[in-house]
Amino acid sequence: MTETTLQAGCSSAGRALPLARLSAAIAMGLLLYAPLVAHAGPVSSTPAAQDQGQPAAKAAKKKRAKADAKEVKNLQAVVVTGIRASVEQAQDVKRYADTFVDSVSATDIGALPDRSVTDTLARIPGVTIDHFLSQGDPEHFSAEGNGVQVRGLTQVRSELNGGDSFSANGGRALSFQDVPPELMSGIDVYKNQTADMIEGGLGGTVNLRTFMPFDFQGQKIAASVSENYGNFVKKYKPSGSVLYSNRWHTRLGEMGFLVDVADSQLSTRTDGLFVRPFFKNASGTWVPRGADWRTLLYDRKRDGTYLAFQWRPSDNLDFHATAFQSKYHEVWNEDAIFVSNDPTQVMVDASQPSVVNGGVFQSGRLTQSGGMPMGTDIRASNSHSKTTDFSTGMKWRLGTSTEITSAVQFVKATTNSLDSTVALGTNVPYIDVALNGSSPPHLGVDSDFTGNPANYYWGFTQDHQDQNYARELAWRADIDHTFADGFVQGVRAGVRLTNRYADNIDTGYNWVPVFQTWMQGWALPSGALPGLDLNGTINSSLVHLDTFKNFYKGDAGVPGAFYAPVPSTALGYPGSYADIHNAAIPYYIPGNGYDAPYQPTLLDAAHTNIQHEKTYAVYAMLDFGVDDAHLSGNIGVRAVKTRNAGQGFLVYPNQALAPYLGTGQSTPISARNEYTDVLPSFNVKWEFAPNLLARFAFSKAIARPDFSQMQAYQILNAGVVSGYTPPAGTTVLPIDKLTLTGTSTSNPYLTPMKANQFDLSLEWYFDQDRGGMAWVNLFRKSLSNYFRNESEFVTYPGIDGNNYQYLITRPVNVGKATINGAEIGWNQFFDFLPVKGFGMSANYTYIRSRTHVPNDTTAVPLDTDGSGYGSLPADGLSRDSLNVAGFYEHGPWQIRLAYNWRSQYLLSIGPNGYNGTDNNIPWKLPVFADAYGQLDGSIFYAFNRHLKLGLEMNNINNAEQRTIMYQNGAGKHITSWYVNDTRYALTLRATF
Repeated sequence: MTETTLQAGCSSAGRALPLARLSAAIAMGLLLYAPLVAHAGPVSSTPAAQDQGQPAAKAAKKKRAKADAKEVKNLQAVVVTGIRASVEQAQDVKRYADTFVDSVSATDIGALPDRSVTDTLARIPGVTIDHFLSQGDPEHFSAEGNGVQVRGLTQVRSELNGGDSFSANGGRALSFQDVPPELMSGIDVYKNQTADMIEGGLGGTVNLRTFMPFDFQGQKIAASVSENYGNFVKKYKPSGSVLYSNRWHTRLGEMGFLVDVADSQLSTRTDGLFVRPFFKNASGTWVPRGADWRTLLYDRKRDGTYLAFQWRPSDNLDFHATAFQSKYHEVWNEDAIFVSNDPTQVMVDASQPSVVNGGVFQSGRLTQSGGMPMGTDIRASNSHSKTTDFSTGMKWRLGTSTEITSAVQFVKATTNSLDSTVALGTNVPYIDVALNGSSPPHLGVDSDFTGNPANYYWGFTQDHQDQNYARELAWRADIDHTFADGFVQGVRAGVRLTNRYADNIDTGYNWVPVFQTWMQGWALPSGALPGLDLNGTINSSLVHLDTFKNFYKGDAGVPGAFYAPVPSTALGYPGSYADIHNAAIPYYIPGNGYDAPYQPTLLDAAHTNIQHEKTYAVYAMLDFGVDDAHLSGNIGVRAVKTRNAGQGFLVYPNQALAPYLGTGQSTPISARNEYTDVLPSFNVKWEFAPNLLARFAFSKAIARPDFSQMQAYQILNAGVVSGYTPPAGTTVLPIDKLTLTGTSTSNPYLTPMKANQFDLSLEWYFDQDRGGMAWVNLFRKSLSNYFRNESEFVTYPGIDGNNYQYLITRPVNVGKATINGAEIGWNQFFDFLPVKGFGMSANYTYIRSRTHVPNDTTAVPLDTDGSGYGSLPADGLSRDSLNVAGFYEHGPWQIRLAYNWRSQYLLSIGPNGYNGTDNNIPWKLPVFADAYGQLDGSIFYAFNRHLKLGLEMNNINNAEQRTIMYQNGAGKHITSWYVNDTRYALTLRATF
């Protein structure tokens, strides 16, 4: 592979498409469509382009087609009035879908069952979420959930009304927690595919549905207002939403307009305790490195606006236009005290009582010569994200058998964030640790010592910045023709083109020391470290005493009081950083490398990842069936060509003895990649007995690499061959005396992960008109082209014009995996009971995986003694997950209790706090999330058909999230414990 200078296509010119220009383009498109009016065909209330990828619309269409055989309810007007209606509509979506789909619908307008989209998704079989702020981070809990996986895979495609939707986060999918649930009418999760579906969902596809004006018979007004309260953070926060929709008959045809706005705020608090990895000390005892305490205060504001317009100039022509925008502002700050010591120097204080069982420490006092170095910090994150979607489309019916649809979509997303940490240092005399099995441990320190500001020094600063921008323009056109008789019941074909651009700046985590114990004697004079007062400019007024009030809700011992920087020192970046570092300069020994003025991290080209991607897709699909045998299905193929161009830099080696390779300079590069995927699909459904269905599906799916995995940025290194000493006076070494290497976290030549996926189900609709059903679904995914690190020789040019081979370690397509599982579900309302209104829903998912990735160097797990591990499960995959919900809906009352649980799963290998090199031994521990279950509920009372008052509750059971580390010598230990708020929302809903 070679990399060449970029020729075209990836400049930042034209980054923004003004709203006025786009609105004019949409209006022009509608005018151009208007002359196509014909005069035949049935009237459909389904939005023009929303038939694409919307099982709710397809379910309604198929039910209408069967109306002559059985009386069914009319789903053309989506009027959701309660739990039963929501369950029945989700059941219809599942039964009449073209492939395997599970769905959740709003119980009322603007009222999904949960107060976040991620929590709602977790109710769907096969879908799991984690409760950490970011995937692979075991140190920061998330109250509303994060990290959606479908059947154990994170490669999940996200859609809004059947079109692309994404966040500007270096990936391809939407951050579902950013989306206001109040704007949603339902959520559909596809487990398999049809040829007309957009490619990219390896685990599955999540489609978020909104209302359209023609979904209602006439004027519709709905509003809600809530007051949210967290019983741990003890803060009240408001939220509210308003929807207005209407439709009119005019001389130009029927028109409809809808506007929906939502605003939601939330505050939470999370307390966490940590026991760090165990190391074998000089006496042969496995002793933990130490312990940490953390309190995190979290605030978020989520806003959404949605506009929709529909126009039906005649019975055979529909137009629609929508505008959707979601904004998410997240601010959190964390006070923490954490170990920063040499773990191999930790000892058990023999003068204090202690318990050692089988050579493994259980309780006692941990000490270290000269005190145990710890840090106390304020870490603050301030993040803004926004996604805007403009779509327009048409549907033209030619006679009674043919429909032509076309849609244009423009999506723009931005994210700007600062993650900033300012820390003090202190050398505590000891840490008391008493491990209590699954209960929170008892941890303590000398409070007199930690409560004295004279025992602290300025430790370090660390900044991390993201500045991301992404946009996409997409167009698709489809034709659907049905046949009145015969085995072949219809044919569909279409084309879709996209042009996507992403400009992501990620600075990484830039740790800069102020004073550290290891700097004494060479960068700092020996003796005591400088105190908090530096040159009269930086002083103790910039710190505060954290007493950890009501720590862990009183269920764990109070660790004591600590001094830590105030939040403004973190959020004041870069000015606050410069003040601290510049004030420290006079305390350094001159010439130590730290006595230069502070320079903030630059948002420069070295941190920039520019990607330009175009796709060209076509598909053809045949619908077949035998009505007398109640057999139906489809077979089709989708072909898509993908072209990528990435801009970046190649950094040459800076080896004095090999100037012909380079002198550390960098040069712009462009990496281009092109590939074509052919994706067949087959779906068949057979109702072999009344209300008993068997269903089978096969399809081939892909998931393209995230843009963060495709950055064109490579640093090259040249070192002298190990064991070779150049002769005196040597100025240039030959190439055979050098080792040429490079390491990168990205590879612009990655191709998609692929999967052959199979589904087989048995579905029993034993009470079709009342939401009663049961099902079992078996599935298998055979994956290939995994993204894993591997070392391979790659040729790069030297500055002398010759080419040289470097051993590059970077992500490549290698390895295989299989995922097998089963989903079992049951819904029923117990109308046969003397007391009416009770119902229940339950589903269980079982998943097992097996991977084979040769020569994988992504994250090889190693214990702290250097010993290895056997095979580990795929990260993020729980073997078992369960949802159980009970309902009562009768008269004015509506009550719901829902429990969501997932079993243990691998979070990450070697995340922060669980990796290092000590005694020249590198170690990376696997960290697992323990099983977690949360109980939520709501109770509403309807005063009349217009007004409803209720109480919504999250985390009623005060669930505790734990993480686990497995060590070969020290055994299994819980390594962290978290508690969060029980959250309440008093909600008033009105509908007219």
